[in-house]
Formats: sequence, structure tokens, C-alpha cells
Amino acid sequence: MIRTASLAFLAALFVSSGAPAQVSRISAYAHADSSSYLVGDWITMHVDLVHPRGAVIHPVLGDSAGGFLVLDRRPVVPTSDTTSSTAFVVSKYDSGSATFPSVPFSVIVPGDSAPRTVATNPVVLTVVTVPVDTSKDIRDLKPPMAIPVSLAEVLEYGGGGVLVLALFYFGWRYLKRRRARRGGKDGAYVPPPRPAHEVAFEQLALLKEKKLWQQGLVKQYYSEATEIFRRYLENRYTLQAMEETTDEILAGLRKLRFPDAMLGTAERILRRADLVKFAKFEPGIADHEEMITVIHDFVDKTKIVQMTPAAPAEERAAAHAVD
Repeated sequence: MIRTASLAFLAALFVSSGAPAQVSRISAYAHADSSSYLVGDWITMHVDLVHPRGAVIHPVLGDSAGGFLVLDRRPVVPTSDTTSSTAFVVSKYDSGSATFPSVPFSVIVPGDSAPRTVATNPVVLTVVTVPVDTSKDIRDLKPPMAIPVSLAEVLEYGGGGVLVLALFYFGWRYLKRRRARRGGKDGAYVPPPRPAHEVAFEQLALLKEKKLWQQGLVKQYYSEATEIFRRYLENRYTLQAMEETTDEILAGLRKLRFPDAMLGTAERILRRADLVKFAKFEPGIADHEEMITVIHDFVDKTKIVQMTPAAPAEERAAAHAVD
């Protein structure tokens, strides 16, 4: 409706001027769908143009304008003989009042030897951040989804799971006996790798002791926090998390049928760090303190609980002899 009114207004100016078609007034009007957006939202900036019949129009716009990042440029599409429209998709990663500047257009009119230039009006917008309620505890975005399972599916997947476990068990027994005969690699004891969650807990504790964000090193703090989180995902789920983007990591977790709640927590951790590292976003103190807590809670909920192995027969016999 706004776009129709703007076109009617510009067409009225065009008619009231009383000038011939080839020398009539050229104008451009810019407007957005709303006056308020969240940080990082895609903002469509519409432009309606009035021009002489047969004019060729080209926008003059770079990769950024007035602090806005230009994500996409739509083609100039005629809406009548003397009107056209186009749009730009932009985004801004700083909060506060922001003005999208005038965009110049080069207009070539049939019969003119030199191109003309017309510029749009500036558009004032408000960019806000997502409010964080620090008075509430950290909670999952939504509860796990319950999926009904039939008896046939239980038998099918249960039988397959039993077969896999049996193959794994006998393979483990075979490797264990083979290593026992050879005395390990070169006869030396090779300790098993540490569980991924133990490494993550230890690194989170060390990061907390560094007090990086308290010293103003906010970007370094979020970089190290997400590096710990990515390394845990890589060691826990064999993902290439240290080399993948946030979207690639989330796609890998979806393939593992991650619960929606845990997937939402992982996305919140990674997205917030991306905003700090790449978009100069400055979270509040509550967000800084929450970062380590959320990662620690995620690791604790997804860790592998290892059972304590039974003592060898020789150790049990020795212990019985002492008793």
C-alpha cells in the first residue's frame, strides 16, 4: 500500500510538471517495510522511480552504505512506461538509530548526450538488540519432541543395535587379545585418550581464571570459549567443528538427530560468538558470565558416562590375599 501511494505521488508530480516526456522530472523514492529491526536482520529497501519513457537506469551502490552492509541488489523492473522499481537487501550489526543514505541512480534518457543523476531520500531506521532477561535461569528453548514408535520399528532398530553391539564387542575382544600377545605398540603402555568432557571442563576452568572480558578482551574471550566448544564437538561427535562454519556444524548436529533443545543451545553459543568476532557486537556483562555456564551445561548434558572397568583377576586375588 505504501509503495502504491508513493508511485501515485511521484506520477502526480510527473503529470503536474507539464514538461515534455523526454525532459520531464526524474525522481526516486526509497522506503523500508518497517522502521525498527533487530541487529543482523535482512532489511529490504524499496526504491520507486519516475522517469521519461525509454530511460535506462542503473543504481550506483557499493558493498556498504552508511554503515549498512549491502547483501543483495535487485534488478530495476519497469512497472509502467514511466515508472520502475528496484530494491536493495541490507543489514546492520550495530544497534541504535541509523540512516540509510541517499542512493544515486544514473539515468540515460533517449535523445540526451549525457546521463543524468537522481538520488533517493535517506531513510531513518532503528536497530535494536534482543533483550536478555537476566533475572531468569537458563532454560532450553523448547522441550524435546516426542516421536511415537511402533513395535515393528522397535524390533527392527533394536535387532540392528544388538547386532552392532555384538560385532563391536567381539572386535574389541579380538584387538585386546592381539595387543596382549604383542605387549602393546613396541611393548610400551599407551594410555587411552582422555574423555572429551574432561578436557572441556578443564579448559573452561582455565578460561574463567584468565578473566579476559574483565580486562576488556571481549573478542579474545568469545574466541577461546567457542574454540573450547568446537573442540568438544569434534572430539565427542567426530565432527570437523574446528574447520567448519556455524551453519555446517549445526547441519552436522541435525544429521546426528540432536534434540531440538540442545541444538538451539548450540546455535545460541555459536551465533553470539560470530556476532562478537565478525560484526563487532558487544554483549552485556550478563552475556559474558552466561557464556561459560551455557557451554559447561551443554557439555555436562551430552558427555559420555563411562563405567569403571572391573579389576583384573590378579589384582582381585592380591587384594583378597591382603584381606
